[in-house]
Amino acid sequence: MNAWGRIRTTQDIDVLVLSQESARAHLTGSLLSHGFQPDTSWVERNPMAKDRVLRLGHPSHPGIPLDLLFSADPHEEAALVRRRSLDLLGVSVSVCCPEDLILMKLKASRPHDFEDALGIVKNPHLQLDLAYLWSWADRMGLHGELHYVLQAASTG
Repeated sequence: MNAWGRIRTTQDIDVLVLSQESARAHLTGSLLSHGFQPDTSWVERNPMAKDRVLRLGHPSHPGIPLDLLFSADPHEEAALVRRRSLDLLGVSVSVCCPEDLILMKLKASRPHDFEDALGIVKNPHLQLDLAYLWSWADRMGLHGELHYVLQAASTG
């Protein structure tokens, strides 16, 4: 979010993972062997995310969970292909492009997600690929949500 939209603090680290079930088990096992622990109370509070998100914590960094988001649809697969590398304090980090982040925020549809999407659309340093946005919005049934955010950006 901080790469493309308004700067805001978040309370977690989100990682989108495209993998087969066996690779997921290997990744999870590797993280567990490095001290990460599943947050079972979070899963109980978020049952809709049970098979889609694995929240892990690490004792050396309490309060900063790692959320592994397992890709669930063709758009997320496309987002991984379109990812971009950014320099973060001398480390190359892959992030999704601004259009894909907007679409992910619109899919989540929480109030702060609409604010995040609006912040990206309002970024004067970006030239968004509107054809790409509309194409995926139509495919995912997010036409109204995208229209709302683009309209709000142009009037406010």
